[in-house]
Parts: sequence; C-alpha cells; structure tokens
Amino acid sequence: MQRDLSSNLNEWVRDDHRKPLVIRGARQVGKSWLVKRLGKQFNNFVEINFDRNPELASLFEQTVEPQKLINLLSNYSGIQIIAGKTLLFLDEIQICRRAITSLRYFYEEMPDLHVIAAGSLLDFELNKISIPVGRISFLYVYPLSFGEFLSALKKENLRKMIIENEANKLPEIFHNQLINFTGIYSFIGGMPEVVQRYIDTDDLKKCMEIQSDILQTYKKDFNKYAKKHQIKYLEKVFTSIPFQTGTKFKFVSVSRDHKSKDLLEALDMLCMAGVANIVYHSSSNGVPIHSEIDIKKFKVFFFDIGLAQRILGLDFRPLMLNPDISQINNGAIAELFTAQELTAYSNPREEYYLHYWHREAKSSNAEIDFVIEKNGIIIPIEVKSGSVGKMRSLKLFMESKKTICGIKISTYPFSLVNNVQSIPFYGIEVLSKKSLPCSKMNRIVN
Repeated sequence: MQRDLSSNLNEWVRDDHRKPLVIRGARQVGKSWLVKRLGKQFNNFVEINFDRNPELASLFEQTVEPQKLINLLSNYSGIQIIAGKTLLFLDEIQICRRAITSLRYFYEEMPDLHVIAAGSLLDFELNKISIPVGRISFLYVYPLSFGEFLSALKKENLRKMIIENEANKLPEIFHNQLINFTGIYSFIGGMPEVVQRYIDTDDLKKCMEIQSDILQTYKKDFNKYAKKHQIKYLEKVFTSIPFQTGTKFKFVSVSRDHKSKDLLEALDMLCMAGVANIVYHSSSNGVPIHSEIDIKKFKVFFFDIGLAQRILGLDFRPLMLNPDISQINNGAIAELFTAQELTAYSNPREEYYLHYWHREAKSSNAEIDFVIEKNGIIIPIEVKSGSVGKMRSLKLFMESKKTICGIKISTYPFSLVNNVQSIPFYGIEVLSKKSLPCSKMNRIVN
C-alpha cells in the first residue's frame, strides 16, 4: 500500500540539513509502517520499541549522549549503527521522556545519523517537556485520503485523471464510478488495516469487525493518558462526537449529569490523542483565519469517517444502492468526509486547523461549513447536494466578505458558475494544488 507521505520521507532522507524527525498521529494510522518501509532503503535498520521493550528506557536513563547511546543500542540490537547507513527508529517514544530529550543531542552532535521517532500518544509528553525550537522536525500522519484509497485499489489512473483534468467536468461514466467509490470509502474510512482488509476480501462485514477492534483499542488507551475518574467522561465524549457531526458541539448533548468543565477536559485529551478535531468558528474577516476564532463556538469531527460510521451503527446496504453520501445522516457524513479530506491534503509538516463561519441573526441565519486560506485569500466552502442557485449562505458570505470565489462540494460534477466552483466529493484533492481552482477564478474575476 503506497502512502503519499513516502515522498516526504524520501526528501527528508536526502536533505543534508535534516533534523531528527518526529512522526505524529493517532494510533494505527500507519506511522510505524511508513518508517519500516523507509528502513528498507538503508543498509541497517534499528527499531527500538519502548512499548514492546520498556526495559530499554533504562539505557536512556544512563545517558543522552549520542555516541554512548549508539554504542549501547548497537550492543543491544546486535546491529551496527553507522551514520549515513543506518536508520534509527525510536517507536512509542512517549513512554521514555529521556529518549525525547535525546533527539536534540542527536541533531547537535550527530546530525548525519538518520533518526525518526513516533508515538501514538506522543502529544501528551510533548506538552510536558521543553523541546528547543529548530532542533526537531515534525510530520503529521492521518488516515488514508480518498486519493490514497484509490491508489490502494489500483485505481491510480482515476486519481491522476481527477488531478490532471484541472477542475473540468469528467465524462459521466468516470464521474459515476468515482461517486460509487466515495460511498465505499465513506463506510470503510482510511484506517490502513481496514482498507487492506477490503482489498483482500471485498467484504464490508469483515471491515466492520476490524473497525470494532480498533475502536476497542482506542477505548483501552484511555487508561494510558487519563486518571481513573476521567475515564467515564472520555467514554461519553468519544461516543458523542459522531452523533454531533456537523453541528455546534454542545456538552449538554453529551451528558446532562456531568459538568462541562470535566467534559471539556476529556475532549482536549481526545484531541491530543488524535481521535478528535475541533473546528472553531472564525469571523473570517482576513488572514490568518485562526486569529479570529471564538473558542466558545466549535464543531468536533471524529478523525476517521469509517470509525465514526461504526459508532453510529449505520447500515452499509442502503449506501450500496445509493452512494450519495450527502443524503446520509442529514448530510453530516458528507461534512465529515470533507473535513477529513481537507485535513489529509494539508501540509504534513504543520498542525492543521479547520474553521467554519456562522452568523446568528433573528431574520437571517447563515452558516459556511468550512473556511480555508488559499494563496493568501479566504475561500468559503459549503457541502451540499443542491444546485449553485440554492447556495444562499455562500453568496451572502462572498458578498459581505468580498471574497472572489467560493466552493461547493457535492455529488455535482466539476463546474464553475458565477465564481462558485463546484467540486465533487472525489475531487477535493484538487484544492491542495496551487493552480486549482483559484487561479481560474482569479482570471474570470479580473
């Protein structure tokens, strides 16, 4: 299975000024797999897994000097660690805080050695220690995007067609085929193990079994980062997130029996674990959008659409008959699909934030599902199933904010009408390309 981040890792390997790389992301999104695959390029690959071998933490308690550590780790693994020829992988590094600290010294004293660290719950430790700026690089890993899903299904030709078509309407036969694939992807999601099971068996029930196992794993992780009395709050919030998809998140909808403060702490922990993403309301008057957020108004999206559907208990059979995801769960699944895609195609070297816009007025409520920045301009995005003519909120936003273009995401084919670019669900990847579709809109406006 090919992942897009492999190209980023290859660039890191070739970079003469590289720093130790820390890979961040939720459990089971493919962090370790990516590094092990990269390790095949080296003469030697040494993996230190602190979860499987917790006793190895004692070596880092002895010293954080790179040369001494290399000698100790070489003796333990039986593999010679040589700068330029060996990839050293420190997995589940959050278990050993001293190992995290050692990364800065690898950069300062042994910069030629390729060092990668990863951990599913790493953010909890990073919040507790001070990492000098400029000593470490980060790379964020998410579930497979829809584009990666197509590649995994050996439909790379369809993915290439979408990108190279430059937001022009595809022939109907390909459009319909891709809409069907979005329906399948929305149920399977992007967890690598689930996708692989679908490839191997073409059995959605088998995929559901893997999804259930993964969800149980996440729940078991609660004990690793929460106090005993907080577990009940985590369980409540964890289950509630998919049910509140697409709406302003309300703690009263999670539980009327618990304090909002306790539930908010639980939500923050789920975000650090990578299983939840907060989308804040922004006034969106200018860039950066994040500078105008209202922390009291936010939506919350589960990090994987397939796992969210498993929690919701939605039946896949109607989806097979009608793959229009904008009709599922009152359109909430379509909004989650879009959120996951926008995140997946973001810059993997930076933490990504999504935003939305909502105007609450007695006579004129309006809401934009997502507001993004592209080439220094603000672009509103609405996720819909109707035609451009029904996009009241989008038109209102464009007029009041004087934006030059808007995006409608739906099952509707690629088209451009009145500076509103219609993008089908399968085409969200084009938004990550510098020349699409904003450059076209600029030419039309000018």
